[in-house]
Amino acid sequence: MNKNLLMKKIGENIDNLIQNNPPKRSLGDLIPLSIFQAVRIGILTTGCGIEAIIYNIGKDIGKNVISNYINGNSLNEILKDFAEILKKAKIGKLEIEKINEKENEIILILKECVSCYNAPNVGTTLCHFEAGLISGTLEKLLKRKVKVIETKCCGKGDEYCEFYVKIGEKIYW
Repeated sequence: MNKNLLMKKIGENIDNLIQNNPPKRSLGDLIPLSIFQAVRIGILTTGCGIEAIIYNIGKDIGKNVISNYINGNSLNEILKDFAEILKKAKIGKLEIEKINEKENEIILILKECVSCYNAPNVGTTLCHFEAGLISGTLEKLLKRKVKVIETKCCGKGDEYCEFYVKIGEKIYW
């Protein structure tokens, strides 16, 4: 399998979404949210550390695709650009709850999240992909290690997703 070729296609698809030019087909350009969530929940119920795999998929896409669309220089500008991309890509509505630059911590809220919106309370977080997107995008742009933990989720009965972001040491690559 050619991962680079797949990442290139994902990049093209996201670019088309951001440019409001999704692929045309007679059934429409998007799948119903319920079908996407059914597949995601099916994958998550297989166990075997699948959460880490989904997180890393999001991280790869954040580093290699999403980060290319962000022009902001300051952390606040980067997060605002990132929020706009997530909205255009129909992933969710990102809000900045708190930035503590002294402690290198951020709290982000994601509403209408594609992975868990309208999901029942299953007692756990479901948005590993979105956490990975945040981590990969910020790591690439800040050139620092970034750890993201989802602290609230519709899958835990919350009204929205909340992510705790910890910015770590500088990356030298």
